[in-house]
Amino acid sequence: MARVAKPLTDKRIQNAKPKEKKYKLSDGQGLFLQINPNGSKLWRLQYYFGGKRKEYAIGTLKDNTLKQAREKRGELRKLVDEGIDINEKKKRDNQLKEEEAKQKENTFYNISQKWLKDYTERKNLSENYSIRLGRALTNYVYPFIESMPIDEVTRKDIIKVLEDIKEKKGLHETASRVYTQLNSIFMYAVTYEYVPTNIVRDIDKSIVIGARKKKHYPTFTKEQDIKGLLLSIEDYNGDYSTQMALKILPYVFLRSFNIRHAEWSEIDFKNKLWTIPASKMKTKIEFVLPLPPQVIELMEELNQNRLSNKYLFPSSRDTDRPISDNTLISAIRRMGYSKDEFVPHGFRSMFSTIVNKKGNNEGDHYTKDVVEALLAHVEVNKVRGAYNRSDNRGILEPMRELISWYADYLDEVKNG
Repeated sequence: MARVAKPLTDKRIQNAKPKEKKYKLSDGQGLFLQINPNGSKLWRLQYYFGGKRKEYAIGTLKDNTLKQAREKRGELRKLVDEGIDINEKKKRDNQLKEEEAKQKENTFYNISQKWLKDYTERKNLSENYSIRLGRALTNYVYPFIESMPIDEVTRKDIIKVLEDIKEKKGLHETASRVYTQLNSIFMYAVTYEYVPTNIVRDIDKSIVIGARKKKHYPTFTKEQDIKGLLLSIEDYNGDYSTQMALKILPYVFLRSFNIRHAEWSEIDFKNKLWTIPASKMKTKIEFVLPLPPQVIELMEELNQNRLSNKYLFPSSRDTDRPISDNTLISAIRRMGYSKDEFVPHGFRSMFSTIVNKKGNNEGDHYTKDVVEALLAHVEVNKVRGAYNRSDNRGILEPMRELISWYADYLDEVKNG
């Protein structure tokens, strides 16, 4: 007859001291307390499965009282009687917990933030542009799929995001940019095996978003309107940085960001050149702009009254920061022009229209290459791209001739 173990008591368990070797205190029905040399006390259950004797780790005495250990013994023995190997079940349960924890960690939010950090560093993005990418995710994407495991996001989820931007918010261009951003995020996720495939790649953007509509910025092309604008700028009496930025902008017709973030280190007064680093350019290519005498004169005045050691046009609130985009827009509004009449970007359209309309009618031959070079557009034509090479230094002289012609033209219109 098999010996029946005497059930344990709390007092006996408490009085059990560690020995040189581990030993067991049995409670019966396979349950025992293992006392280790280091003083730890662990509950174990001995059972038979498939003709083999096995042990199951229930847990520590600290986490399981004698009563709790006996209750777990009953539950575990019932599973064994049902033909379940409790160790294998425990292993599967732990795997499921690990997968669930991994899913919680690999949410769309977490992976998209990893992508944003990697993309910013790899592409050497400006802080301002990186913030804009993050803001797009916050405003348009996270409300739908922020907490979802990225491998559970479906094409329908992505389409819902894009349709909300386009149809409910009426932002066609924004929807297109978010599509590109999502495609890049899922490419990153595939690369690092967070997802098996890039689901965005298989979404037909032309169906979901529709054809891209070319945006035309409001501008002036009639000399009477141009004259009125230039005189309004001349009479503008706001902040000094804003005054000077507005006076220079018509002559150089750069993007607003490049004007606002202009630094003294970029200006070469001797050679009359403005070199903008690739990190600040939309094309991600260094841009060299010849400066006409009118701009050099304005910049020399600005230099004499320098308000910042870094920026040409510092903020009035903090000279270590440039003026904001809203500052230039607000100044144009104060001059009486609505958003449907003129915006800072309109100077670029004005230049392109005037040069193509008048420049070549006065004996000069300003090719499309030179115009595009002054506008810092990406060269998609292979012939012009080869001519232009990696930057625009190869056509600096034609650029200087054209920008000088245009500056003189503006002065003639203004002074009438």
